[in-house]
Amino acid sequence: MLLYLIRHAQTASSAIDSFNGQRELPLTETGRAQAAALGKRLADVKFAAVYRSPLDRTRETAALVAPSFASQLITLPGLIEINYGDWEGHSPAEAEARSPVLFKAWHDDPVANAPPNGETAQDVATRALAALETIRARHEDAQRSDADRLHTNDPVLVVSHKATLRILACALLGARLANYRKQIAQDECALNLVELRAGKPPFIRLWNDTAHLGSDPAATTRAGH
Repeated sequence: MLLYLIRHAQTASSAIDSFNGQRELPLTETGRAQAAALGKRLADVKFAAVYRSPLDRTRETAALVAPSFASQLITLPGLIEINYGDWEGHSPAEAEARSPVLFKAWHDDPVANAPPNGETAQDVATRALAALETIRARHEDAQRSDADRLHTNDPVLVVSHKATLRILACALLGARLANYRKQIAQDECALNLVELRAGKPPFIRLWNDTAHLGSDPAATTRAGH
């Protein structure tokens, strides 16, 4: 089955790239325009269902991207953003100043280390992969009755978050989770296409596509750090 995985559109925090995990922030005016642009791009795609994380910025984004599903969005807790714990709302520089030793350990290996009172990358990978399996089973599992599953070839739209999707990319590829912040991009309202294939590894068709946000990809994506 084909998943259209997207990151939510811009919030005040994503605009300045600070740590915003599980606290609520609405989309900015720019963010609403981003989501509307993606919705226009995908207007002819027939989705079987639309899933989102429990945070409202994914609800706002999903409703603008797929307005016909606005009242039918399915919430999956496993799609939620990473919990940054005590670093919530702070910039990386501020988080480093608050806890320099732990910040370095987390920066070097976010699988073995978590922000204070937060999650590791492994925690996120485990729940995000479980969320995808829930979606796959609901739409593909031939062992379920027709009354319990959505037996369709139509793709599924999934709206999640920056760190969650970067970690998910590593997990799907079998890449080292600790490198998700160093080697995997995921920009505001980016589009990703992933095939979940029976008996085969997942296949990533498209990643971090922001063509709906402008003609120059260098201007609609952030450089690596």
